[in-house]
Amino acid sequence: MPKHARCCVGYCDNDKRFPDQLVVRSHVKELKFHRWPKDPNLAELWRKQVAKGRSDNFNPESGSEGRFVCSNHFPEGTRTRHNPSTDYPSVFLTLSDFLNKPSPKKRKLSERLIGEENKGDVTAAEETVERADIEDDDLDHDDTHLRVPMRFDQISREADVKTFTGLPSTKCFKCIFDHLFPKAQHMQYWRGPKQTAREAPQDYGNRGMVLPKCRPGPERKLDLEQEFLLTLMKLKLGLINEDLAFRFMVSSTTVSSIFITWIKLMSKELSVLIIWPSKQQVKNTLPACFKKLYPKVRCIIDCFECFTETPSGLNLAAALWSEYKHHYTCKVLVAITPTGAISYVSQSYGGRASDAFIVRDCGFLNIIEPYDEVMADRGFKIKEDLMMSMATLCIPPSCTAAMQMLPSDVRKTSNIANVRIYVEQAIGRVRRFHILKNELPITLLPLVDDIVRVCCALCNLLPPLCE
Repeated sequence: MPKHARCCVGYCDNDKRFPDQLVVRSHVKELKFHRWPKDPNLAELWRKQVAKGRSDNFNPESGSEGRFVCSNHFPEGTRTRHNPSTDYPSVFLTLSDFLNKPSPKKRKLSERLIGEENKGDVTAAEETVERADIEDDDLDHDDTHLRVPMRFDQISREADVKTFTGLPSTKCFKCIFDHLFPKAQHMQYWRGPKQTAREAPQDYGNRGMVLPKCRPGPERKLDLEQEFLLTLMKLKLGLINEDLAFRFMVSSTTVSSIFITWIKLMSKELSVLIIWPSKQQVKNTLPACFKKLYPKVRCIIDCFECFTETPSGLNLAAALWSEYKHHYTCKVLVAITPTGAISYVSQSYGGRASDAFIVRDCGFLNIIEPYDEVMADRGFKIKEDLMMSMATLCIPPSCTAAMQMLPSDVRKTSNIANVRIYVEQAIGRVRRFHILKNELPITLLPLVDDIVRVCCALCNLLPPLCE
């Protein structure tokens, strides 16, 4: 064998002068450099096969490098002189062959088709190779080959990060995931009330040992980053479990278990993003539009409602029905700072509950301090309740039917509306999470408090509404 044998296939760089750089495919036991055949018919077939991966007019006689083909390009990993119908290069000849390694199924198909042709007829062998290439193209479009579980790395643009997750940037996604990762490594996945209770850790008294009740389950099919992405996509896009199961190649039961577990974890860990600022902090960040007319405003409150599916139980249906929306709804009290950051989120109530009842029942009045000013809509009849805390209520003036408002009342209504609009914009940010914009399934009703709290916490990562 010559010292400077080099494979002449277009995308193959195997050269005997550089043994450390030789690439050996998995079907090759021993890499060899095979000389060009002397048989004219076989030599012409070799030339046509090798020319598939070369853009120039390939001539094996031009230069010594054109007279050798390495073992990588033979289906059996070496020349088969005992079988002339397969004694020519047919694999790893083009760029697509190098990027997508042919499966054993495709190699067997090619060998079976070649074996059906006339062993002595070169033209018939060429047609067989073309038939095998067509079958290979069909196999390349197999769903099992193309489909892979979705990962965050596949979201390449910053705009897509906001579209799919609701977060402002990739850096924000990584930061939140790093914050949740230590707790996520030790969380117990929800598997239903009975199964989860059986798998809950047990304390073994004075020995200080905490062990699970039963052996751990199978290995998770998705890593923690994929599970976090799945949860954010369900919140932002409002996808059904079957859709997410198809995207991440898991079962819908697994999607439900992941979402319930992660939404509980995120609700607990991300609640730190919903902060009730001090008076001094509010004063230092008070926007210019508030300083002139409403310098003592501590917060702006409003109730946020999300639609739910029609419940089957009559008692639940009566509690959720909203005469104002003419739909079954869940109602949550939301307070924002003058800059637009969400500073308070109450637990959820049925749509039947009035705004004043929610304010009195949720504990919002307990965090109000003397001389605070709370801005609200006309529906919040809580002036006397705030007076008990030595606070004041700022609402637009109301008028009775068939009476025209005074000019001073019109100006006051306009001034309040100009600054109260920020609470509507803040709620609009929350509604961008489609899980709350669309009808909430009844199965997610026990999680509505956690879902709303997580969505509000993620909205606080966005830029201020008013500066």
